[in-house]
Amino acid sequence: MQQIRLTVKTKIWMTVTTIVLLFSFFVLFYVPAIQGRNLLNNFNKEVQNDANTVALGVKIAMTEQNFQGIQTAMDYVKRDPLLRFVSLVQSDTTWNAAHTQYKLTQTIFKTYPEKKKIDINATSDDSTVVKRAPFTSAMMKGNILLAFSTKEIVQSKRQIRATSLFFSFLVFSIGILIGFALAKNISVPILQLRDAATRVGRGDLTQRVLSKSRDEIGELGVVFNEMVADLAMARKELENRTAELIVEKKKSDDLLEGLQKTLADLKETQAQLIRQEKFASIGQLTKGLVDRLLNPLSYITNFAAVSNELLEESKEALAPANYASDEHLQTELLPLLSLIESNTEKIKEHGSSLTRIVRSMDKLLQSKATAFIESDINSFVEAQVTLYKREADTAYQSIPLELKKGYNKKHSAVKLLPAEMSFVLASLLNNAMYSLVEKSAKNTDFKPKVTIETLFHSEHVEIRIRDNGTGISEVEKNQLFSPFFTTKPTSKGTGLGLFISQDIVRDHKGSISVETQPEAYTAFIIALPLAHAVAGLAPS
Repeated sequence: MQQIRLTVKTKIWMTVTTIVLLFSFFVLFYVPAIQGRNLLNNFNKEVQNDANTVALGVKIAMTEQNFQGIQTAMDYVKRDPLLRFVSLVQSDTTWNAAHTQYKLTQTIFKTYPEKKKIDINATSDDSTVVKRAPFTSAMMKGNILLAFSTKEIVQSKRQIRATSLFFSFLVFSIGILIGFALAKNISVPILQLRDAATRVGRGDLTQRVLSKSRDEIGELGVVFNEMVADLAMARKELENRTAELIVEKKKSDDLLEGLQKTLADLKETQAQLIRQEKFASIGQLTKGLVDRLLNPLSYITNFAAVSNELLEESKEALAPANYASDEHLQTELLPLLSLIESNTEKIKEHGSSLTRIVRSMDKLLQSKATAFIESDINSFVEAQVTLYKREADTAYQSIPLELKKGYNKKHSAVKLLPAEMSFVLASLLNNAMYSLVEKSAKNTDFKPKVTIETLFHSEHVEIRIRDNGTGISEVEKNQLFSPFFTTKPTSKGTGLGLFISQDIVRDHKGSISVETQPEAYTAFIIALPLAHAVAGLAPS
């Protein structure tokens, strides 16, 4: 059950109102009732005393047989304006004939006012007080019946009530004023203190309580102000200390970040040194092998070409027109020469392929450029696409190239090794063109298309090269960047183009990935960091 909340102001008003109502009830009802009762009792006593006095005078006059004294005794009360009537009542005892029973009869012997009709059995009511005083004498036995009006008593009661009502209103007004004064001097400072404490609890330490009283509430306000001042000072010190700690933490974080970056650079440098050392030894050996292999390969290719020429001349010399009579030459020697020519052509083809592979390995082992140039990526890609269109193979020049350039108002520059990145774009475009030519050969209604698009993000830019060619299977996709893996025939692919491209993109602190769907499309995505997001670049 929820308890009723009573504020201090409400309690003060309830207390003052209760006291005022109790006092008003006492003054308005209890005091007039007591005073009215006392007045009525005193009036009854006075009337009874007057009746007793008149009865005594009548008794004396009767005893002395002074009838004028009876009139004098009754005149004692005639001058009172409140007199209603005064009567001399005679009591007689009447016996029956057997003198066994009697009856008391009362008759009015004398009354004032004389013509007023008097009820012998009259009793007191709100407007009249009736009193009896008996007397006994030798001549007569009876009582004095005296009646006085209570008009003055009623007027006195009204006056008392009016006075009580006035004093009640006066007391109520004074109580209201006292209530306002108490509410102002007690509840208002307490409410101000409560509201200030609430705002202080919410963090506002500028709150102060203004109290001019010198009582306990005023002292409480002074203590509250001192407490808030101490809290404000403590919070100021805490904020200053917190700011110092934040600065120190920032310095520590910067130092830690610098140490972590230095450690990462050291680890990367160490790994690069180890890799370079391994590559240096392997590369030196491989470089020697490449140099030694290129010369024999040239001889193989050249001799294969010369052999083909000699075989062609032999076939012409042994033509049926010259040796038509020699059946052995026609049936055995000429087919054998054709077979030797076919084998020699294959030697030439594979020798050329091996030469391309060795030259690609030589390119892989060559030292790379170290000077990164900050370039606008859109301008660079556009220039490379234009150059590719001009220098592409004849079979590729009919395929449309669409360039879609994204825009970034703040940052569009990328740090590049121009020659190396040109090789990457040309290699990816060659792969796309080859896929489209292969698909066009199978489907005459096919409309090939290559799209080059740049997409800017907050920290990097993407170069997407997308074709609608044959696509790549999931198995081939997993091995796509492996060295010497190719989806082209041996005579047309070396398997090192994507491997070298990936190595170049990594030197740019970027990444290369592929999205593809067989018989639908292939998209190579090159992600390069924007210049503002990279402190510096150096090749691996």
